[in-house]
Amino acid sequence: MNEFYKIIEFLKSTIESNPLVHTITHGTPDLIDIDKKNIYPLVHLNVTQSQILDGYVAFDFEITSLDIRNVVKTNVRDKFLGNDNELDNLNTCHAILNHLITKLKLQYNDYDVELLNDPNLIPMLLQFSNQLDGWQTTLTLGIKNEVIVCD
Repeated sequence: MNEFYKIIEFLKSTIESNPLVHTITHGTPDLIDIDKKNIYPLVHLNVTQSQILDGYVAFDFEITSLDIRNVVKTNVRDKFLGNDNELDNLNTCHAILNHLITKLKLQYNDYDVELLNDPNLIPMLLQFSNQLDGWQTTLTLGIKNEVIVCD
């Protein structure tokens, strides 16, 4: 298995271990919310670039965690909370990414995948056709380069 597949398998299995996550997708951002069978919260992986460095390969992934906005059609009693679950969605999706990033920072893994950056989380509100809320971050992950060149 090459470095790219190892990173993908590691990310997928780490995200699947989180009981809050119900669906994992991948591809360009326009593919995040096109499957009507998605069960939320959802985590979407999108590889954006790779670097081949001395002894290791680095991959940048855009990771998005989203949940569907639910609006209750009742009178708003609390102007801060409103009549939807926006804050709940932000809380849940932040917890999902926090879990992933903390595992990457603190836990040894069989693939020797390392987190090479300090990720920032950016809120996303009312995105895509299903009006999704959540967070997006970029992770730079490194893994040992296993290519051996013999001349």
